[in-house]
Amino acid sequence: MTLDKGLPPWPKDRYEQLLAIEAILIAAAHPMDPAALSRAFKAGGKKIEQRVLQALTTLARYGRVTALPDGRYAARRAA
Repeated sequence: MTLDKGLPPWPKDRYEQLLAIEAILIAAAHPMDPAALSRAFKAGGKKIEQRVLQALTTLARYGRVTALPDGRYAARRAA
């Protein structure tokens, strides 16, 4: 029996994936790398890590998240 840690499910829709990743980053108190973000979803981990990285690249391109030099990403904070 697996324990449900209350993690959100990984959305099947690619557009919903972008929103879900952004929501995790907004809720996080610190920047996260793609591996940590992929583990933040139910049934996540290595199998979705490449898709998470692609989504982060897209979000950074549109200015929704900030790519940091160390490979982590941070949510854009409102001024």
